[in-house]
Amino acid sequence: MPAPSERAPERCAPNNHARYPWLDEWMGAATPRLCRLVEEATAFVAQHERETDPRQRQRRPADHAKHLTAIEVTTANLVHTVLSPQEGRRAVLTGNPEGGRTRYDNPAMGKPYRRLLGALEDIGWLDRQVGSRGREGRFASSIAPTPAFRAKVIEAGITLTDLGRIEGEEVILAKRKETTGGGDLIRVGLVNYPESEQARGLRETMRAVNAFVAGADITFLDDGLGPVDTTDRVQRRHFLCAAGDDHLGFDLGGRLYGGAWQNLPKTRRGNLRIEGEPIAVLDYASMAPRLAYASLGLEPPEGDIYALPGLDTREVRPAVKASFNTLLCDPFTRTRGWPTADEGDPVLPRGWSVPRFRDALLSRHPLLAPCLGTGMAPQLQNTESVILMEVLVEMKARGIPVLSLHDGLFCPVSRSTEVGKVMGVAASDVAHVTIPVDVKVPRAAV
Repeated sequence: MPAPSERAPERCAPNNHARYPWLDEWMGAATPRLCRLVEEATAFVAQHERETDPRQRQRRPADHAKHLTAIEVTTANLVHTVLSPQEGRRAVLTGNPEGGRTRYDNPAMGKPYRRLLGALEDIGWLDRQVGSRGREGRFASSIAPTPAFRAKVIEAGITLTDLGRIEGEEVILAKRKETTGGGDLIRVGLVNYPESEQARGLRETMRAVNAFVAGADITFLDDGLGPVDTTDRVQRRHFLCAAGDDHLGFDLGGRLYGGAWQNLPKTRRGNLRIEGEPIAVLDYASMAPRLAYASLGLEPPEGDIYALPGLDTREVRPAVKASFNTLLCDPFTRTRGWPTADEGDPVLPRGWSVPRFRDALLSRHPLLAPCLGTGMAPQLQNTESVILMEVLVEMKARGIPVLSLHDGLFCPVSRSTEVGKVMGVAASDVAHVTIPVDVKVPRAAV
């Protein structure tokens, strides 16, 4: 065991810590190679405890199990930081949450965790920067691997494929959004909802799908733009509670988030491989407006839903789609001011104000008038997610690995026809509406 190093003076985490990821409390070791590093950490921590602060009695079995899990989680996070392409990356600690720990927290990361971090710091495996709530601002604490730890990871030949997940992670999340009268978001928070039969059923289904995807052959061809962590495969459903209400009916939201592929730029998708095959991207066409029509028990008109009078759909279709969905999902009657667009985002031609666009929309879709300004997004997303879960469960039953997007998925290109038919049937069964499925095969980056 290395000699305990002199502990550096406690420092505040840098002001730019927000760009760092939170410590992943459910990241662990998936292979014997990484397990050996965890075992080495466990042995060093045990020796450090004997030499610096001998315990008067053994930990209880449950507490010892949590202790071992905390060492595994911390070691795995340090490894992930070593393998990250971001220079100087750290993992931000959540600290002790107000109101106690919840269903989303790993019970192993409780009050004794600070002592464990001190031991790992003393043996020279991590660098800890302590946060502050002083006049300079509020900065969260963070940890980073030391050069000595980096050397161990490199020497052991550890890669991202050695990382896995700790059992027990919550995959059914509930959030509450509070907004102003003008629709501006002012608060988003996780809700520690009570357990129920419905929650258990949704969780079991999501975990079964995740287990199937975890065992699939998913790789990414190097495109020179940095590694893609294909071990990041946990998908979670995010439901919403109504503003001011703790009741969770699982009928608002429910979209799937998670998995490295979801945040992958479109230009890089072509380098994904599922079961050794290039991927096809399957998307439901015009899903939000079609589901809005379905909510009224109606069928949309023939042709391109986004074709509106006075606009050349061939040139500005992405902007029409974004504006259409804005009015459909706004929880208020928008009279001016489109949402701020980032550079490169599609925008309508000059002169197309909110009233002018609404008039054009209603001239083509007068039956959707009752839907505008009513905040339909959570209901539409719920139907969308139920449809997609039907597809994922069926794909698992057929043994076809697929990777979910919000309103579509990636699948092996050879199975795209079969998967597309299943998607069509699922939409019809759930929403009682026909939704076409677009199929694209992205090109691999050179």
